[in-house]
Amino acid sequence: MIIRLLPVLVLLSGTIALSACQILPQRPEVALYQLPPSSIEAGPGASGATVSSLRLDRPGTSDALGSNRVLVLAADNSFEAYPGARWSAPVPVLWRDWLLDAFWRDGSIDQLSVSADGLQAQLELGGMLRAFHTEYRHGSTEALIRYDALLIDTRTRKIVASQRFDAREPAGANDAEAAVHALGVAADRLAEELIRWVVTTTP
Repeated sequence: MIIRLLPVLVLLSGTIALSACQILPQRPEVALYQLPPSSIEAGPGASGATVSSLRLDRPGTSDALGSNRVLVLAADNSFEAYPGARWSAPVPVLWRDWLLDAFWRDGSIDQLSVSADGLQAQLELGGMLRAFHTEYRHGSTEALIRYDALLIDTRTRKIVASQRFDAREPAGANDAEAAVHALGVAADRLAEELIRWVVTTTP
């Protein structure tokens, strides 16, 4: 009798599993974005540069910016995430790695690394990433990046210099694709100023 019931039980379990698959909602598709590569090009040389080696640290951020969500700040100062859109890495890591590439493209500093590598360097670039989002104001959207940069002497752990960098760029539309493009343009503009500041800083 038990043997005869086995096919029935198998059929029932299969039917239940199929029903469950139909009842559970499908996961929405998520698009992963990265910042467009920097357009910074190598200059005529490192003339005037006083920094021989630099390592980049992951910046501090607020809890809201610590995730991989693509954010927009509404008029009531509340953050919202673009639906179905994510950065390819948490924002602090995304920003550090993008900056590293920008420094490589510039070519003024020969020796570059990140703190996670554990390598020696003359200076360390860290700080606080206070804004990395779009803002919706008065019917239009613009990208905003605000980075409070710190240059630290790795031997003494003393702050060599500090400066705030801001960059804004109109987004043109209120969607994830436009936000990513505008943030990329703003990042390029900010990086040009940041790199020039770093390479001419004397420890």
